[in-house]
Amino acid sequence: MTRSASRPLGQPPVQLDPLDPLDRQAGVEAVVFDLDGTLVDTAPDITAAVNRLLATHGLPPQTVRFVEQFIGEGSFGLIDKLYRGLGLHFEPARVAADVETYLAIYRRHPVAHATVYADALAAIPALHAAGLRLGICTNKAQGLALAVLEHFGIARYFTAVVGGDTLAERKPHPRHLLATLEQLEASPSRTLYVGDTRIDAQCADAAGVRCLIVNWGTGPGVPVAAGARLESFTELVTRCAALNAPREPGA
Repeated sequence: MTRSASRPLGQPPVQLDPLDPLDRQAGVEAVVFDLDGTLVDTAPDITAAVNRLLATHGLPPQTVRFVEQFIGEGSFGLIDKLYRGLGLHFEPARVAADVETYLAIYRRHPVAHATVYADALAAIPALHAAGLRLGICTNKAQGLALAVLEHFGIARYFTAVVGGDTLAERKPHPRHLLATLEQLEASPSRTLYVGDTRIDAQCADAAGVRCLIVNWGTGPGVPVAAGARLESFTELVTRCAALNAPREPGA
């Protein structure tokens, strides 16, 4: 199942320096994607698991729209910020214990209601067929990320899948993205990173990687410069082809 690639949250833009437009002089040898909110809308399943966790504490269920604003910083960040958003303040040890409970619940049904955004199922094979190396750099646990990719039949196209539990560092630390590039044997200057959050933008900037922010998920709330907004995955295929097109000498 696919989902329309347009889902603004209606929140004010975050305070983030605009991204530089893509360097038209540099080709592309690799494309790395964030997962949640970029390739796949996993928010309904994450929300279902969160609500089961909240029920164990006698707390009321929350909406997908409320929960999805906390997705993107890994499981601990999700639960910790969710609690803070609800006005709850727990010790880190309590949050850590609840994270384990949440993960145990979520692992049972990680893709019961998940949907792929728009034209991703066609674009991923097209990018692969064009000779581009593809990777995933996500703060989601690696095993869960692989389960999502396998469910939608696209795992085989990705040479590298680096989760939030793969390294000591995770986004927005640049090491997370750079480690993904190492597995792809790709250089930062010839890679595009596609994401939907300011964390993705900050990580790419710190790693020296060009970044496109999608116009769905939480992407509409991230300010970008002209040329750094992605409206569809079909557009991504077209733009990669244009960046790799032969140029006349001196062009």
